[in-house]
Amino acid sequence: MNTKHWITAAIVAGIMTACGQKKTTSSDLVYLNYQKTEIQEESSPKNKQVFTIDLSEVEYTEEPQPLSDFVESIEYIKLSEEPLIHDAALVDMAIDRDDNFYISGPNYLFKYTGSGTFIKSLIRIGQGPNEVAMYIGAIFNMERDFILIDSYGRDYPKISLDGEQIGIVKRPSYPQRNVYAYWKDYEMYKIQHPEHNGKINHDGEFFFNIMDIRTDSTIYRMRNHNSNIEGKLGSRAYNESYPIYRGPLNDSVYWIKPLFIDTIYCTTNWTDVQPLYIIKQHNDAADYEWLIKVDAGIENVSKSELFNKDRLEHVWALESGILYSYIEEIRPDGEKIGYGYCPANGKGKYYSKLFKNDIDDYCPSLNFRFIMQNCSMVCKNGYIYIPVNAHKFFEEGAKPPFPDLTEDSNPVIVRLKLKKN
Repeated sequence: MNTKHWITAAIVAGIMTACGQKKTTSSDLVYLNYQKTEIQEESSPKNKQVFTIDLSEVEYTEEPQPLSDFVESIEYIKLSEEPLIHDAALVDMAIDRDDNFYISGPNYLFKYTGSGTFIKSLIRIGQGPNEVAMYIGAIFNMERDFILIDSYGRDYPKISLDGEQIGIVKRPSYPQRNVYAYWKDYEMYKIQHPEHNGKINHDGEFFFNIMDIRTDSTIYRMRNHNSNIEGKLGSRAYNESYPIYRGPLNDSVYWIKPLFIDTIYCTTNWTDVQPLYIIKQHNDAADYEWLIKVDAGIENVSKSELFNKDRLEHVWALESGILYSYIEEIRPDGEKIGYGYCPANGKGKYYSKLFKNDIDDYCPSLNFRFIMQNCSMVCKNGYIYIPVNAHKFFEEGAKPPFPDLTEDSNPVIVRLKLKKN
């Protein structure tokens, strides 16, 4: 059995066993908004298979990492020339069940066919019917055919995949409730946590909460066992909303990782959350306590602690291992930040700024920085989809995959078929 199928089988087997063993106790029942809501916190499934990702000796190199470590083949999809998309680094993307593309950027949300033909714009900025006053971005639920529009702390307009407004999702102002993501019938949201006596831990008691949208009931929350760690408010280094790295591992399994936690978890329905990958780093790497202190105020740590900490930041879980970004301590020649791949139960060796395309002759390298930083990578049916600016295909050593592509064309969607081992 190859590694990918082995991992998938182990996940499903462990989770199904856990489902049969998990029991809810009275301590799992809490009151939210005066409604009795059943909460599952950490499960403790038996017979689970957990894989190791060893980054304890990973090193930075200027030599790009080979894409073929985890990619089998590449396809390219050309988007219509109009309307104009200015920069692929600024877009978020989703794919529906019919393989249509949705591309979200500054003040626009466009829909395309699976072959890249423009269909329509899904939003209009304004104060009229079916218009939105502000547009920050989109929160997609492709399995249930709707999109939330994020607009600077206001309630979320809910639209269909054709752009028709079909409802409103309320966002309480205090404590502020921010929707992060959807997967099937489940909404991931986070409660903003206020300061306490001049100190703060923005994660609070729980990293995030899960609501079943069929019943409007919160069914799971991931406890932060280090919520007692706080930092004194000062000059902020991070923003108030830490990323929750997450995404579908496949059609039946979803993965999650809070920032600076060493575990990637997985689930099939949020009653069976269990570890999938445990990430090992060297002993001096930045940890959760460092993050909380630096986030609250950089004055909470010495300059040596601030600038001389290697740290794992962005991750993306695959069935065969993980993609990750790593920052080496700041040196006189500048900060060394790069990206790499580490297989399940493997040992990471190097990371670099780019992945080298050693599969075909079209685009010499791919930069995963913004899609991982923005949690905007799309994985579906064994493929990763990445928008790449057209001018990349005209750099030295490259060639355009389409005869009518120009440097000023809209971005090209790069479709990477993932290896199965």
